[in-house]
Amino acid sequence: MRKSVRATAVVPTWEELRATLEKSPTTQRIKAEAEERAAGRGPAHQDNRLRLFGAREEDVRVTFYRDHAGWCPYCQKLWIMLEEKQIPYRVEKINMRSYGDKPKEFLAKIPSGLLPVVEIDGQMITESLVIMQILEREFPERVTLPEDKFDLANKLLKLERQLFSDWCGLVFRPSLPGPLGARAGFEKTLDEVDKALGATPGPWFLGGENPGIVDFQYVSHVERMNASVLYWKGLQMRGTTRWANLEKWLLAFEARPSYQATKSDYYTHIMDIPPQYGPGYPDKNATVDEAVGVIGGETSWRLPVKLSADGLEPVPDAMNRGEEDARHEAAYKIAKNAENIVKFACRGMGEEGAKRFQAPLADPYAQPNMNYSSKVDESLRVVVQALIDGTAVPTTRSTGVTSDVKSLRKCLAYLRDRVGVPRDMSYPAAMQLRAHLNWRMETLS
Repeated sequence: MRKSVRATAVVPTWEELRATLEKSPTTQRIKAEAEERAAGRGPAHQDNRLRLFGAREEDVRVTFYRDHAGWCPYCQKLWIMLEEKQIPYRVEKINMRSYGDKPKEFLAKIPSGLLPVVEIDGQMITESLVIMQILEREFPERVTLPEDKFDLANKLLKLERQLFSDWCGLVFRPSLPGPLGARAGFEKTLDEVDKALGATPGPWFLGGENPGIVDFQYVSHVERMNASVLYWKGLQMRGTTRWANLEKWLLAFEARPSYQATKSDYYTHIMDIPPQYGPGYPDKNATVDEAVGVIGGETSWRLPVKLSADGLEPVPDAMNRGEEDARHEAAYKIAKNAENIVKFACRGMGEEGAKRFQAPLADPYAQPNMNYSSKVDESLRVVVQALIDGTAVPTTRSTGVTSDVKSLRKCLAYLRDRVGVPRDMSYPAAMQLRAHLNWRMETLS
Protein backbone atom coordinates (compact mmCIF):
# COMPACT_ATOMS: atom_id res chain seq x y z
CA MET A 1 0.00 0.00 0.00
CA ARG A 2 1.34 3.43 -0.94
CA LYS A 3 1.92 5.88 1.85
CA SER A 4 0.44 9.36 1.72
CA VAL A 5 2.98 12.12 1.34
CA ARG A 6 1.37 14.01 4.19
CA ALA A 7 2.00 11.07 6.50
CA THR A 8 5.62 10.57 5.48
CA ALA A 9 8.00 11.78 8.19
CA VAL A 10 11.15 11.86 6.06
CA VAL A 11 11.03 13.61 2.70
CA PRO A 12 13.08 11.75 0.06
CA THR A 13 16.27 13.36 -1.20
CA TRP A 14 16.59 14.53 -4.80
CA GLU A 15 18.85 11.57 -5.49
CA GLU A 16 16.19 9.17 -4.22
CA LEU A 17 13.47 10.90 -6.20
CA ARG A 18 15.52 10.81 -9.38
CA ALA A 19 16.26 7.12 -8.85
CA THR A 20 12.53 6.43 -8.53
CA LEU A 21 11.77 8.46 -11.64
CA GLU A 22 14.33 6.51 -13.64
CA LYS A 23 11.97 3.53 -13.46
CA SER A 24 9.08 5.48 -14.98
CA PRO A 25 8.18 4.82 -18.64
CA THR A 26 7.58 8.56 -18.93
CA THR A 27 11.17 9.32 -17.94
CA GLN A 28 12.45 6.73 -20.37
CA ARG A 29 10.38 8.27 -23.16
CA ILE A 30 11.52 11.81 -22.36
CA LYS A 31 15.20 10.80 -22.27
CA ALA A 32 14.94 8.81 -25.49
CA GLU A 33 13.32 11.76 -27.22
CA ALA A 34 16.05 14.07 -25.90
CA GLU A 35 18.72 11.82 -27.42
CA GLU A 36 16.91 11.93 -30.75
CA ARG A 37 16.64 15.74 -30.56
CA ALA A 38 20.37 16.09 -29.95
CA ALA A 39 20.95 14.31 -33.24
CA GLY A 40 18.41 16.45 -35.10
CA ARG A 41 15.85 13.64 -35.24
CA GLY A 42 12.58 12.74 -33.57
CA PRO A 43 9.31 14.65 -33.27
CA ALA A 44 8.97 18.41 -33.13
CA HIS A 45 9.66 19.81 -29.67
CA GLN A 46 10.15 23.11 -27.85
CA ASP A 47 13.77 22.17 -27.09
CA ASN A 48 14.80 21.40 -30.66
CA ARG A 49 17.98 23.20 -31.72
CA LEU A 50 18.58 21.25 -34.93
CA ARG A 51 16.16 19.57 -37.34
CA LEU A 52 17.58 17.42 -40.12
CA PHE A 53 14.73 15.35 -41.62
CA GLY A 54 17.32 12.96 -43.03
CA ALA A 55 19.70 15.64 -44.35
CA ARG A 56 23.36 16.06 -43.39
CA GLU A 57 24.06 18.80 -40.84
CA GLU A 58 26.57 20.49 -43.16
CA ASP A 59 23.81 20.88 -45.77
CA VAL A 60 21.43 22.84 -43.51
CA ARG A 61 20.70 26.20 -45.17
CA VAL A 62 18.18 27.70 -42.71
CA THR A 63 18.52 29.20 -39.25
CA PHE A 64 15.25 30.05 -37.52
CA TYR A 65 15.32 32.82 -34.90
CA ARG A 66 12.27 32.52 -32.66
CA ASP A 67 11.22 33.69 -29.23
CA HIS A 68 12.49 31.78 -26.23
CA ALA A 69 9.18 31.37 -24.40
CA GLY A 70 6.99 30.26 -27.30
CA TRP A 71 4.80 33.35 -27.01
CA CYS A 72 5.18 34.86 -30.49
CA PRO A 73 2.32 33.94 -32.86
CA TYR A 74 4.34 34.90 -35.93
CA CYS A 75 7.18 32.61 -34.86
CA GLN A 76 4.68 29.82 -34.35
CA LYS A 77 3.42 30.07 -37.95
CA LEU A 78 6.94 29.61 -39.30
CA TRP A 79 7.78 26.89 -36.81
CA ILE A 80 4.81 24.82 -37.98
CA MET A 81 5.61 25.48 -41.64
CA LEU A 82 9.24 24.41 -41.28
CA GLU A 83 8.09 21.19 -39.65
CA GLU A 84 5.34 20.46 -42.17
CA LYS A 85 7.63 21.09 -45.15
CA GLN A 86 10.42 19.17 -43.40
CA ILE A 87 12.97 21.85 -44.18
CA PRO A 88 16.23 21.17 -42.32
CA TYR A 89 16.95 24.06 -39.96
CA ARG A 90 18.79 25.26 -36.89
CA VAL A 91 17.11 27.15 -34.05
CA GLU A 92 18.31 30.24 -32.23
CA LYS A 93 16.11 31.42 -29.36
CA ILE A 94 15.81 35.17 -28.75
CA ASN A 95 13.89 37.04 -26.05
CA MET A 96 10.89 39.12 -26.99
CA ARG A 97 11.26 42.72 -25.80
CA SER A 98 8.38 42.25 -23.38
CA TYR A 99 10.27 39.76 -21.21
CA GLY A 100 14.02 40.26 -21.62
CA ASP A 101 16.98 41.81 -23.38
CA LYS A 102 17.99 40.70 -26.84
CA PRO A 103 21.55 39.53 -27.47
CA LYS A 104 23.86 42.16 -28.97
CA GLU A 105 24.88 39.68 -31.66
CA PHE A 106 21.27 39.43 -32.83
CA LEU A 107 20.73 43.20 -32.77
CA ALA A 108 23.86 43.62 -34.87
CA LYS A 109 22.14 41.54 -37.56
CA ILE A 110 18.59 42.82 -37.03
CA PRO A 111 18.70 46.36 -35.50
CA SER A 112 14.91 46.41 -35.04
CA GLY A 113 15.13 43.25 -32.95
CA LEU A 114 11.84 42.04 -34.41
CA LEU A 115 10.98 38.35 -34.56
CA PRO A 116 10.69 36.01 -36.33
CA VAL A 117 13.76 35.99 -38.55
CA VAL A 118 14.95 33.29 -40.91
CA GLU A 119 18.48 33.21 -42.25
CA ILE A 120 18.76 31.40 -45.59
CA ASP A 121 22.22 30.96 -47.07
CA GLY A 122 23.45 33.88 -44.96
CA GLN A 123 20.60 36.25 -45.90
CA MET A 124 18.46 37.55 -43.03
CA ILE A 125 14.74 37.75 -43.81
CA THR A 126 12.00 39.29 -41.65
CA GLU A 127 8.17 39.43 -41.77
CA SER A 128 6.50 36.06 -41.30
CA LEU A 129 4.32 36.01 -44.43
CA VAL A 130 7.25 37.10 -46.62
CA ILE A 131 9.38 34.37 -45.05
CA MET A 132 6.70 31.75 -45.69
CA GLN A 133 6.52 32.72 -49.37
CA ILE A 134 10.31 32.54 -49.70
CA LEU A 135 10.44 29.16 -47.97
CA GLU A 136 7.81 27.91 -50.39
CA ARG A 137 9.88 29.09 -53.34
CA GLU A 138 13.26 27.85 -52.06
CA PHE A 139 11.99 24.48 -50.82
CA PRO A 140 9.27 23.38 -53.25
CA GLU A 141 9.38 19.67 -52.46
CA ARG A 142 6.35 19.74 -50.14
CA VAL A 143 3.90 22.23 -51.65
CA THR A 144 1.90 24.37 -49.21
CA LEU A 145 0.60 26.91 -51.77
CA PRO A 146 -0.48 25.28 -55.05
CA GLU A 147 -0.26 27.61 -58.07
CA ASP A 148 -3.88 27.03 -58.98
CA LYS A 149 -4.93 28.23 -55.50
CA PHE A 150 -3.22 31.67 -55.54
CA ASP A 151 -6.43 33.69 -55.95
CA LEU A 152 -8.29 31.74 -53.28
CA ALA A 153 -5.30 32.00 -50.94
CA ASN A 154 -5.14 35.79 -51.32
CA LYS A 155 -8.87 36.06 -50.60
CA LEU A 156 -8.53 33.91 -47.49
CA LEU A 157 -5.48 35.85 -46.26
CA LYS A 158 -7.50 39.07 -46.47
CA LEU A 159 -10.26 37.39 -44.47
CA GLU A 160 -7.67 36.42 -41.83
CA ARG A 161 -6.66 40.07 -41.47
CA GLN A 162 -10.34 40.99 -41.03
CA LEU A 163 -10.72 38.33 -38.35
CA PHE A 164 -7.62 39.62 -36.59
CA SER A 165 -8.93 43.20 -36.71
CA ASP A 166 -12.35 42.18 -35.36
CA TRP A 167 -10.67 40.21 -32.55
CA CYS A 168 -8.60 43.22 -31.53
CA GLY A 169 -11.70 45.42 -31.62
CA LEU A 170 -13.62 43.01 -29.40
CA VAL A 171 -10.97 42.27 -26.78
CA PHE A 172 -8.48 45.16 -26.66
CA ARG A 173 -10.24 48.34 -27.84
CA PRO A 174 -13.09 49.37 -25.54
CA SER A 175 -13.30 52.81 -27.21
CA LEU A 176 -14.63 51.20 -30.39
CA PRO A 177 -18.39 50.47 -30.79
CA GLY A 178 -20.01 48.81 -27.77
CA PRO A 179 -19.40 45.19 -26.80
CA LEU A 180 -22.51 43.86 -28.52
CA GLY A 181 -21.55 45.47 -31.82
CA ALA A 182 -17.92 44.37 -31.59
CA ARG A 183 -18.93 40.86 -30.62
CA ALA A 184 -21.45 40.60 -33.43
CA GLY A 185 -18.80 41.71 -35.93
CA PHE A 186 -16.30 39.17 -34.67
CA GLU A 187 -18.85 36.36 -34.74
CA LYS A 188 -19.95 37.33 -38.27
CA THR A 189 -16.37 37.11 -39.52
CA LEU A 190 -15.97 33.77 -37.74
CA ASP A 191 -19.05 32.60 -39.67
CA GLU A 192 -17.29 33.55 -42.92
CA VAL A 193 -14.15 31.69 -41.86
CA ASP A 194 -16.18 28.62 -40.97
CA LYS A 195 -17.97 28.78 -44.32
CA ALA A 196 -14.62 28.99 -46.15
CA LEU A 197 -13.39 25.91 -44.32
CA GLY A 198 -16.53 24.04 -45.32
CA ALA A 199 -16.10 24.90 -49.00
CA THR A 200 -13.29 22.40 -49.61
CA PRO A 201 -13.05 18.66 -48.93
CA GLY A 202 -11.10 17.80 -45.81
CA PRO A 203 -10.29 20.14 -42.93
CA TRP A 204 -7.87 22.54 -44.66
CA PHE A 205 -8.56 25.94 -46.25
CA LEU A 206 -7.12 24.99 -49.65
CA GLY A 207 -8.14 21.35 -49.54
CA GLY A 208 -5.60 18.59 -49.90
CA GLU A 209 -4.26 16.13 -47.35
CA ASN A 210 -1.96 18.52 -45.47
CA PRO A 211 -2.19 22.08 -44.13
CA GLY A 212 -0.85 24.93 -46.23
CA ILE A 213 0.32 28.52 -45.93
CA VAL A 214 -3.21 29.80 -45.35
CA ASP A 215 -3.71 27.36 -42.47
CA PHE A 216 -0.37 28.38 -40.93
CA GLN A 217 -1.32 32.04 -41.19
CA TYR A 218 -4.60 31.50 -39.36
CA VAL A 219 -3.81 28.96 -36.69
CA SER A 220 -1.54 30.85 -34.28
CA HIS A 221 -3.95 33.75 -33.82
CA VAL A 222 -7.04 31.53 -33.76
CA GLU A 223 -5.33 29.66 -30.92
CA ARG A 224 -5.00 32.94 -29.02
CA MET A 225 -8.57 33.93 -29.87
CA ASN A 226 -9.85 30.69 -28.31
CA ALA A 227 -8.28 31.67 -24.98
CA SER A 228 -8.86 35.42 -24.97
CA VAL A 229 -12.48 35.70 -26.10
CA LEU A 230 -13.43 33.02 -23.57
CA TYR A 231 -11.50 34.58 -20.70
CA TRP A 232 -12.41 38.22 -21.28
CA LYS A 233 -15.73 37.98 -23.15
CA GLY A 234 -17.25 34.64 -22.19
CA LEU A 235 -17.38 33.49 -25.82
CA GLN A 236 -16.65 29.80 -26.35
CA MET A 237 -15.33 29.14 -29.86
CA ARG A 238 -14.53 25.46 -29.33
CA GLY A 239 -17.00 22.61 -29.53
CA THR A 240 -19.95 24.59 -30.93
CA THR A 241 -22.16 23.54 -33.82
CA ARG A 242 -22.09 27.11 -35.15
CA TRP A 243 -18.39 26.83 -36.03
CA ALA A 244 -18.24 23.09 -36.68
CA ASN A 245 -15.81 23.41 -39.59
CA LEU A 246 -13.46 25.51 -37.48
CA GLU A 247 -13.57 22.84 -34.79
CA LYS A 248 -12.78 20.12 -37.32
CA TRP A 249 -9.84 22.22 -38.55
CA LEU A 250 -8.49 22.72 -35.02
CA LEU A 251 -8.81 19.02 -34.22
CA ALA A 252 -6.93 18.19 -37.41
CA PHE A 253 -4.10 20.50 -36.33
CA GLU A 254 -4.08 19.05 -32.81
CA ALA A 255 -3.49 15.58 -34.28
CA ARG A 256 -0.26 16.75 -35.98
CA PRO A 257 3.10 16.66 -34.13
CA SER A 258 4.10 19.97 -35.75
CA TYR A 259 1.26 21.72 -33.95
CA GLN A 260 1.36 19.72 -30.73
CA ALA A 261 4.93 20.92 -30.13
CA THR A 262 4.04 24.59 -30.58
CA LYS A 263 0.61 24.79 -28.94
CA SER A 264 0.29 26.72 -25.70
CA ASP A 265 -2.41 26.66 -23.02
CA TYR A 266 -5.03 29.27 -22.21
CA TYR A 267 -3.33 30.52 -19.04
CA THR A 268 -0.03 31.12 -20.80
CA HIS A 269 -1.85 33.07 -23.50
CA ILE A 270 -3.83 35.14 -21.01
CA MET A 271 -0.47 36.19 -19.55
CA ASP A 272 1.44 36.59 -22.82
CA ILE A 273 -1.19 38.41 -24.89
CA PRO A 274 -1.42 41.75 -22.99
CA PRO A 275 2.31 42.58 -23.26
CA GLN A 276 1.99 42.17 -27.03
CA TYR A 277 -1.46 43.60 -27.77
CA GLY A 278 -2.52 45.56 -24.71
CA PRO A 279 -4.86 44.66 -21.84
CA GLY A 280 -7.98 42.62 -22.43
CA TYR A 281 -11.20 44.26 -21.24
CA PRO A 282 -13.51 41.78 -19.50
CA ASP A 283 -17.27 41.60 -19.82
CA LYS A 284 -19.38 40.66 -16.84
CA ASN A 285 -21.21 37.38 -17.37
CA ALA A 286 -21.40 33.89 -15.94
CA THR A 287 -19.21 32.36 -18.64
CA VAL A 288 -16.44 34.84 -17.92
CA ASP A 289 -16.65 33.95 -14.23
CA GLU A 290 -16.45 30.25 -15.06
CA ALA A 291 -13.54 30.76 -17.46
CA VAL A 292 -11.56 32.79 -14.94
CA GLY A 293 -12.10 30.02 -12.40
CA VAL A 294 -10.79 27.37 -14.79
CA ILE A 295 -8.01 29.14 -16.69
CA GLY A 296 -6.07 30.82 -13.92
CA GLY A 297 -6.34 32.41 -10.51
CA GLU A 298 -6.64 31.51 -6.86
CA THR A 299 -9.61 29.23 -7.52
CA SER A 300 -7.90 27.40 -10.38
CA TRP A 301 -5.55 24.45 -10.43
CA ARG A 302 -7.09 22.23 -7.80
CA LEU A 303 -6.81 18.49 -7.34
CA PRO A 304 -7.99 16.30 -8.85
CA VAL A 305 -6.99 17.74 -12.22
CA LYS A 306 -9.76 17.14 -14.72
CA LEU A 307 -8.82 17.36 -18.39
CA SER A 308 -11.21 16.34 -21.14
CA ALA A 309 -11.80 16.74 -24.83
CA ASP A 310 -15.05 18.62 -24.22
CA GLY A 311 -14.05 20.97 -21.37
CA LEU A 312 -13.79 24.75 -21.48
CA GLU A 313 -10.18 24.20 -22.51
CA PRO A 314 -10.42 20.99 -24.53
CA VAL A 315 -7.54 18.52 -24.48
CA PRO A 316 -7.82 16.06 -27.37
CA ASP A 317 -6.74 12.47 -26.86
CA ALA A 318 -3.82 13.06 -29.24
CA MET A 319 -2.32 15.49 -26.71
CA ASN A 320 -3.19 13.65 -23.50
CA ARG A 321 -1.18 10.58 -22.49
CA GLY A 322 -3.04 10.20 -19.21
CA GLU A 323 -2.77 11.44 -15.64
CA GLU A 324 0.25 9.40 -14.56
CA ASP A 325 2.29 10.40 -17.59
CA ALA A 326 1.47 14.06 -16.94
CA ARG A 327 2.43 13.79 -13.26
CA HIS A 328 5.68 12.02 -14.05
CA GLU A 329 6.60 14.52 -16.77
CA ALA A 330 6.16 17.38 -14.28
CA ALA A 331 8.13 15.50 -11.62
CA TYR A 332 10.97 14.78 -14.02
CA LYS A 333 11.19 18.42 -15.12
CA ILE A 334 11.49 19.61 -11.52
CA ALA A 335 13.85 16.89 -10.31
CA LYS A 336 16.18 17.26 -13.29
CA ASN A 337 16.80 20.96 -12.64
CA ALA A 338 15.98 21.17 -8.93
CA GLU A 339 18.80 23.46 -7.78
CA ASN A 340 18.01 26.16 -10.32
CA ILE A 341 14.27 25.87 -9.79
CA VAL A 342 14.66 26.26 -6.01
CA LYS A 343 16.68 29.40 -6.60
CA PHE A 344 14.11 30.69 -9.08
CA ALA A 345 11.21 30.13 -6.63
CA CYS A 346 13.09 32.06 -3.94
CA ARG A 347 12.57 35.17 -6.05
CA GLY A 348 9.09 35.15 -4.56
CA MET A 349 10.60 36.61 -1.37
CA GLY A 350 13.48 38.38 -3.09
CA GLU A 351 13.94 41.76 -4.70
CA GLU A 352 12.62 42.88 -8.05
CA GLY A 353 15.17 43.43 -10.77
CA ALA A 354 16.53 46.93 -11.32
CA LYS A 355 15.44 46.65 -14.94
CA ARG A 356 11.82 45.68 -15.55
CA PHE A 357 9.99 44.50 -18.64
CA GLN A 358 6.44 44.83 -19.92
CA ALA A 359 5.36 41.27 -19.22
CA PRO A 360 4.23 41.22 -15.57
CA LEU A 361 5.61 37.74 -14.87
CA ALA A 362 8.97 38.44 -16.49
CA ASP A 363 11.71 39.67 -14.16
CA PRO A 364 15.02 38.22 -15.41
CA TYR A 365 17.09 40.42 -13.11
CA ALA A 366 15.18 39.59 -9.91
CA GLN A 367 17.29 38.63 -6.91
CA PRO A 368 16.23 35.51 -4.95
CA ASN A 369 16.09 35.45 -1.18
CA MET A 370 18.11 32.32 -0.46
CA ASN A 371 17.13 32.38 3.22
CA TYR A 372 14.11 30.38 2.05
CA SER A 373 16.02 27.88 -0.07
CA SER A 374 15.95 24.96 2.38
CA LYS A 375 12.19 25.24 2.95
CA VAL A 376 11.48 25.71 -0.76
CA ASP A 377 13.71 22.73 -1.51
CA GLU A 378 11.84 20.56 0.97
CA SER A 379 8.43 21.62 -0.35
CA LEU A 380 9.43 20.87 -3.92
CA ARG A 381 10.63 17.42 -2.90
CA VAL A 382 7.24 16.83 -1.25
CA VAL A 383 5.55 17.98 -4.46
CA VAL A 384 7.68 15.73 -6.65
CA GLN A 385 7.05 12.72 -4.38
CA ALA A 386 3.30 13.36 -4.66
CA LEU A 387 3.57 13.73 -8.43
CA ILE A 388 5.35 10.39 -8.63
CA ASP A 389 2.99 8.50 -6.33
CA GLY A 390 -0.29 10.26 -7.08
CA THR A 391 -0.96 10.43 -3.34
CA ALA A 392 -1.96 14.10 -3.01
CA VAL A 393 -5.62 14.56 -2.12
CA PRO A 394 -7.83 17.67 -2.16
CA THR A 395 -7.64 19.69 1.02
CA THR A 396 -8.53 23.10 2.42
CA ARG A 397 -6.00 25.81 3.06
CA SER A 398 -4.63 26.06 6.59
CA THR A 399 -5.47 29.39 8.22
CA GLY A 400 -3.83 31.33 11.01
CA VAL A 401 -0.38 30.39 9.74
CA THR A 402 2.92 32.04 10.63
CA SER A 403 4.65 34.69 8.57
CA ASP A 404 7.24 32.10 7.54
CA VAL A 405 4.54 29.89 6.05
CA LYS A 406 3.07 32.87 4.21
CA SER A 407 6.51 33.67 2.82
CA LEU A 408 7.04 30.08 1.69
CA ARG A 409 3.66 30.14 -0.02
CA LYS A 410 4.75 33.24 -1.92
CA CYS A 411 7.82 31.41 -3.19
CA LEU A 412 5.77 28.45 -4.38
CA ALA A 413 3.17 30.74 -5.97
CA TYR A 414 5.94 32.62 -7.77
CA LEU A 415 6.99 29.36 -9.40
CA ARG A 416 3.44 28.16 -10.05
CA ASP A 417 2.43 31.32 -11.89
CA ARG A 418 5.45 31.12 -14.20
CA VAL A 419 5.02 27.59 -15.51
CA GLY A 420 4.64 28.17 -19.25
CA VAL A 421 3.38 25.92 -22.04
CA PRO A 422 5.05 24.74 -24.25
CA ARG A 423 8.27 26.33 -22.96
CA ASP A 424 8.50 24.31 -19.73
CA MET A 425 6.33 21.24 -20.28
CA SER A 426 3.14 19.97 -21.87
CA TYR A 427 -0.26 21.36 -20.86
CA PRO A 428 -1.35 18.23 -18.92
CA ALA A 429 1.97 18.24 -17.02
CA ALA A 430 1.72 21.97 -16.31
CA MET A 431 -1.78 21.53 -14.89
CA GLN A 432 -0.57 18.74 -12.60
CA LEU A 433 2.37 20.79 -11.38
CA ARG A 434 0.30 23.92 -10.74
CA ALA A 435 -2.34 21.91 -8.86
CA HIS A 436 0.26 20.07 -6.77
CA LEU A 437 1.99 23.34 -5.87
CA ASN A 438 -1.38 24.66 -4.72
CA TRP A 439 -1.91 21.48 -2.72
CA ARG A 440 1.44 21.94 -1.00
CA MET A 441 0.68 25.56 -0.18
CA GLU A 442 -2.66 24.55 1.33
CA THR A 443 -1.15 21.87 3.55
CA LEU A 444 1.58 24.11 4.97
CA SER A 445 0.92 25.07 8.56
